[in-house]
Amino acid sequence: MLVLLISLSATIYLNLNTVSFILIITLLALISLDIFKSKKEALDKSNQNDSSQIYLDAFETSGIYAKLDSNKNILHANRQFCQILHVKKEESQNINFTTLIKSNSDEIFETIKHNQSWEGTQVFTTLNHYDIYLNCSFIPILDENEVVKEILFLATDFTELVMSKTSIKNNIYIDATTKLPNRLKLFTDDKVIKSKNKLTCIIFNIDSFDSINNLYGNKFGDNILFQVGQWLNSNVLSQNSKLYKLEADSYTMVGYEKMSEEKLAAYLKEISRKITSQKFLNNGAEIDISMTIGASQSFSNQLKLAQIAYSEAKKAKKSYLVYDKKSKKEEEYINNIQISKILKNAVENDLLVPYFQPIMNIQTNQIEKYESLMRIKDASGNILAPCEFLDLAKHSKIYPKLSRILIDKCINTFLPLSHEFSVNVSFLDITNPHTTKFILDLLDKTGIGPWIIFELLESEGIDNYKEVKQFIQDIKSYGAKIAIDDFGSGYSNFERIVELQVDYIKIDGSLIKNMSQNDDMLIMTRTITNFAKELGIQTVAEYVHSKEVLEQVRSLGIDFAQGFYIGKPEEKLLSPIRVAL
Repeated sequence: MLVLLISLSATIYLNLNTVSFILIITLLALISLDIFKSKKEALDKSNQNDSSQIYLDAFETSGIYAKLDSNKNILHANRQFCQILHVKKEESQNINFTTLIKSNSDEIFETIKHNQSWEGTQVFTTLNHYDIYLNCSFIPILDENEVVKEILFLATDFTELVMSKTSIKNNIYIDATTKLPNRLKLFTDDKVIKSKNKLTCIIFNIDSFDSINNLYGNKFGDNILFQVGQWLNSNVLSQNSKLYKLEADSYTMVGYEKMSEEKLAAYLKEISRKITSQKFLNNGAEIDISMTIGASQSFSNQLKLAQIAYSEAKKAKKSYLVYDKKSKKEEEYINNIQISKILKNAVENDLLVPYFQPIMNIQTNQIEKYESLMRIKDASGNILAPCEFLDLAKHSKIYPKLSRILIDKCINTFLPLSHEFSVNVSFLDITNPHTTKFILDLLDKTGIGPWIIFELLESEGIDNYKEVKQFIQDIKSYGAKIAIDDFGSGYSNFERIVELQVDYIKIDGSLIKNMSQNDDMLIMTRTITNFAKELGIQTVAEYVHSKEVLEQVRSLGIDFAQGFYIGKPEEKLLSPIRVAL
């Protein structure tokens, strides 16, 4: 082509002027360029077709591939396509592709109709009714009039990944031991959380299950848990009920239909009877099971109320109990939560306040000692007495902190004074190494030992003789003293009092306040007083609330008196020291 143009140019040059020659040469160059461009486009198109064919050949041998006609019928399918959809190759051409797609395929072929490719995820159903998950591409092949004549289908399989995720998700909601739906499933079950009807909730707890584990081992125990779960599942409240496995040895059953209180009570009575007569076998061993059951019927908080009923049944040693709104237990638990928050706030913001109740020497009518008592101030400035928070505190981790704060504040109060004072220590304090070290370090640092008395409840810890004796020996080495509080309220072990080298016996207020009306109380009080005198132990009468009681206490020879008649607990120490009686 280039040689032809050069020859033609030379011929033209010989016959035309310069301007005409330039115009003709330019025209020929443009024609030449257009020819080259057409050749290049044809070559590129050929290369593109070659590349596309290479890709299709690769899918044909290793991917999932099919070719459809414009009516979505399969024209050709490769081996992988036939294998994954469980269809023979010769049968595939008789299948309309839309019958294989489980979800709605309208979007796909609507897109194809507009000569556009479609890509995305689809669920297919095999001829033997299994679901498979494919990442798909649908590519339209157009004729010379740009009308769809064929559709290429290319896909990759990710069914295994989907099934794996589904399996993991299911396992989250299934208890591994019993194969029952678990607590998480209960709290995400739409039938429970979206119900607008009153639901029945029953908690079953196996009594003394720890003993089974200890006697036979955890594997044996797991087998029993499985068997009990199966048994409960076959003895559900009604057909419209579902059983869930809670933590440890507990199950819960939710009933979705309306049920009268009488019918529920009859069911609980019957299932309690049946479970005790049922025998559970494992490796030749026969196990008897009993359960404590709590139930509730309500529109909300069903599990919490059933838990309250279960706790009450446990305390009352009953086989079963239905939650009773009149018991106001829910309000009590809510109050306990509030008290816990107040205690936490008291520690963080220094709101523990020591109060001091005077103890009078009966012979001199002088205040010689004080008992230190814990009070808590809430955010509004209200003062909480120990009866409102102490039992709750002892069941939480905050109690040791409260105890150490009180001891520290009391020592700082009395350090500049010459009065004896007492603080209460529980068995929890004595067995807490941080608290005992804290006490001994303060005694060593301050030298206040001769002025401090540690009060122990007679009913708390005295029978744990070794730990108590060691604590007493440790604090007595610093000159501190020991008092046994509320003596006479329990079994009054006189022998143990001797062994512990007690300095004071505080006679319980239940004896003191009833002496004038009850001769038995008077005899017990006289016996304790005489016993203490023989051993050189001083006595303190608690709950001295009137002049009459004080005179009776005085006549018995008791050494000290404490009670509202002497003085109420106050934040400040009593003044004057001598009491006007």
